[in-house]
Amino acid sequence: MNQILLGSAIPFVVIMLWYARRRGRASLLMLVSAPFWMGLGALWAVIPDLPRLCGAYGLYHRLAKDPRTDIFFWHHTIDRIETDSSLYHVGLIMMGLLLLAAAWREVSLRERRP
Repeated sequence: MNQILLGSAIPFVVIMLWYARRRGRASLLMLVSAPFWMGLGALWAVIPDLPRLCGAYGLYHRLAKDPRTDIFFWHHTIDRIETDSSLYHVGLIMMGLLLLAAAWREVSLRERRP
């Protein structure tokens, strides 16, 4: 779960920096593309785990032992030190809520304009 959080957090931080640089204004492109890029980042982070879903356990175990899988947002390193925690879920929920808050704020600002 922490790979999904980290994979989606990297695009989220970039998007929030872009949002802050624009002084709290979000374009429709940002609001639509943010979840897409976060999902793509999360998918990239778990690519070494995908063979397990397809039943290719041999390939999965080879990838789990290969330090070169760190190109997938430090997947190998995280697998070595990870612990289970419900805080990963809280982190994902908080990122989603912050995106919703940005969208809600933008709608509110646009509705107030004459």
